[in-house]
Order: sequence, then C-alpha cells, then structure tokens
Amino acid sequence: MKIVIIGNGIAGNQVAFTLREQRPDLHICIISAEGVPEYDPCSLPYFLGGEAEKKDIFRKTPEDYIRHNIELVLNNRVVSIDPEAGTVTTDKGLVIGYDKLVLAHGGSLFIPPIEGINNPGVFSCKQLPEAEKLHAHQGTRAVVIGSGAIGIEVAEALKKKGYEVYVIEVLNWILPALFDEPTGQRLGEALREYGIHVCTGEKVLRIKGTQGVTGVTTDKREIDCDTVVVATGVVPGTALAKTAGIETSRGIQVNLKMETSAPGIYACGDCVETIDACTGETAMFQLKHNAIEQGRIVAENILGKDKNYQGAHAFARAHFFQPMPPPLENHPGNRMPPGKNRGH
Repeated sequence: MKIVIIGNGIAGNQVAFTLREQRPDLHICIISAEGVPEYDPCSLPYFLGGEAEKKDIFRKTPEDYIRHNIELVLNNRVVSIDPEAGTVTTDKGLVIGYDKLVLAHGGSLFIPPIEGINNPGVFSCKQLPEAEKLHAHQGTRAVVIGSGAIGIEVAEALKKKGYEVYVIEVLNWILPALFDEPTGQRLGEALREYGIHVCTGEKVLRIKGTQGVTGVTTDKREIDCDTVVVATGVVPGTALAKTAGIETSRGIQVNLKMETSAPGIYACGDCVETIDACTGETAMFQLKHNAIEQGRIVAENILGKDKNYQGAHAFARAHFFQPMPPPLENHPGNRMPPGKNRGH
C-alpha cells in the first residue's frame, strides 16, 4: 500500500513516522513545496533573534527519512488531486499515484489589503525562507502588523536584535485569538515595560516607500520605520481539496476519524476544521499539539485501528524576554526549543 502525504510540516511528519513505526512494509511518500526537511515554525523567532542557530530549528535531517525508508519529494507543490485515478499532480508536472492520501499542507499567511504590502522591506516569519530574509535584513525600526503568537515572538526577537519595535493590533488587546481582553491587556503592559510600543485598536492603512520601507500610516499616526513584518494570521489551505471535490468551509471538513468527504483521503493540521474538545463546537485551533494528535489519529485509522479524534484544545502560554530553555536531546522530533508563546 502506498501512502502519499502532502505537506512536510509537523502534522505530515507525524503521520509518516507513526506509520513507519508500526508498518515497515508501507511505501510512504511525503511531497513538500519547500526544499528542506521538517523544521519547527515555532522556532523561527528564536533563529531571528539570535538565540538559536539555523540548524537548531530542524526536527528532521535528510538522513532521518533515508533511515526510515520514507520517500521525500522536495520543491514540488501539489496543484491537483484526481480521486478517481488515485493520483496527485505537482507544479513540476510530476504525477504520483496513491492508495491512501493525507492532506497536511497547512495554510498560507493572510495578506491584508494594505497599500504597499508587497513593497521591498516587508517580510513575514511563517516559513524558513521568509525568516532568513528578515534575519539578513539590516534595519533599526520595525512595525509588526498583527499580535498573534508569531507577531509577538517576532517583536521580541527584533527588540533583542536592537530594533525599535511597534506592534499594531486592530483589536483592543494583543493575542486576541488565545486570551481574553483582561489577560491580553496585562500581556500588552508587560511588553511595554520591555520597551515595545504596543498599539491596540489601531489599523494600518498604508506602508510607505517604493525602493524600501520608509514608514507606516495607521488610522491614528505616522510611524517612521525601515522594516515591516506581516503577522496577520494563517488562512487554511482549502484550494487543493477543492480540486478533488472535497467538502470545505473555513478549513477542510473531516469526520472524527480525520477522513475527508473523498474516500481514502484524510486531512490533518492547520488546513482542517475540527471541533473544540471542550465545547464540541466547530473550531480551528492551529497549534502544534493539535497537529501532532491529529497526525497520530490519521495514521492509526490508515492502519485500520478505528480511532476517533476527541477534538482540539486551545491552550497556550505566554512569557517574554526570558532565557531560552535548552533544546531537548536524543530524539529527532525534539531538536528545537519549544515555542514560548504558543501551545505548540
């Protein structure tokens, strides 16, 4: 049986290595749009801030895939799925067949419709190539648009690099997807004590500069800066599922076994819409611990073990400007420092 996994992130690798632990005979293939082994996106701010070397962010090495006999197809973005033929097609023209398919390709950064958002000097920190560009950038004053977990961690990292940092949040408190307003207000005050300008209830209207960023205009002020980081959240990847006629809403729709509406096709991680484990309501908690558990459930069900997913949990922690804990040792899945502000 051939298992094809689209996406080389945390969820996809959890599926692949769980399957391999239990079934040495399976043909397992991971297809990745990126060109590197699995890394931890939560560790990118550590790399940006100089607390971790680039090598420290990787959860796997090329040798891990070879040793576990997992085929890794890099630099190929899957653009369509043919459920009837049991094949996927990549942007490079590769056609790969499957018996079971797993969608674990996550999502993409939400790009708000702000004038100048695509100008030089505007960065993100969701994927390694973008983090490397920001790491190499020589700036002194940064505006971070968005105050989710990535935004706050990037703000801290840039402050440690010597930048003057502004965080702009359209809602009235920071980390609004994780914490209520009183908690978010306290966290905002803590950031201000460390010298970060926290501007809540404020909207970015324009990024100035054509050859490079020169400033930001909000609905309340003008801010001179040479760096902008967009951290406005992740949009679940549903377009690929739609090529196969799979049901989607905010994310890919799955049942308790993490099966999509197409037979033999599963989905897990940031691209799926599941349920809140506490309330039973529809939820999208794009956090590492949920991706890991979903990946395990997918693997167990591919192996015929009839496991139900109990739902996602929205737990997280936040602390700033603390020494980085030492990385865990001796396991390829634990080669990174844990994300500080996220439950993942």
